[in-house]
This record gives sequence, C-alpha cells and structure tokens, in this order.
Amino acid sequence: MILPTLVTQVLRNACGDLIDVQANPLRRADTPADTLPAIRVRPSGNPWAEGDRMAGRLVVVSFSQDADPLTINPLALTDRTTGDVLPEYMAGLPGVSMKLRTVAPSILRNNIPRLPSYAAHYWAAAVTLG
Repeated sequence: MILPTLVTQVLRNACGDLIDVQANPLRRADTPADTLPAIRVRPSGNPWAEGDRMAGRLVVVSFSQDADPLTINPLALTDRTTGDVLPEYMAGLPGVSMKLRTVAPSILRNNIPRLPSYAAHYWAAAVTLG
C-alpha cells in the first residue's frame, strides 16, 4: 500500500481540494465517494522492492458525474526529459523521488445509466526513499 499512498499524495498536490483522492487496498471495489469527481488509486499486483527503491503497477480510477470521465495522464505530472514527478507535486514527501509512466491504454466507461462514468488508467511507479 506504500506506492498507492505516495501516488495519492502527488495527485492531491496536483488537484488540490477540487477532487476527492484516496488510496484503496488491493481487491477492494473501486467505489467513488459521495462527492464527485473522485480518484481512487490501488495496486495492481505485488510491488518490487530492494533497499530504498520500490516499483510497481497501479490502477488509477477516476469517477465523474459528467458523460465524459476524467482522463489523467502522468506526463502532466512529470518532467518530460527525466520522467521524475515535478517538485511542486512532491510537497509533503521529503526525501522521496518518484517516476510515473503509463503502461497500458485507459479504459473509459460512460454508458451505465444513473451511475458515474469512470476511466481506469494503468500506471507504473518507481520510488526511491531517502
């Protein structure tokens, strides 16, 4: 749950109070909060860890009441040359460096009446704790 929690903090720093962002434990249903829009971050498989480095895959699910779900791209959060998350989004995470990237196309669902639309984004995160 370390990677989803760290990525959740980055997304909170990026979105501010406009979007409810939370980490979900593995195998728990991705259900939105009472208020929309919302983002849920959960692990996808087991992370790899060695020393002060950790890497793993994540599913970032965004919910919206609109017909078009929120689409989130990790490139908007990272330096395009190095892939490192930009310093303004790393507030509250001293001594942590993080890289984010997309590993699969997003899946969009917006055709279920009376339910919020959602998009599942598949990311990889690499973190160095220091």
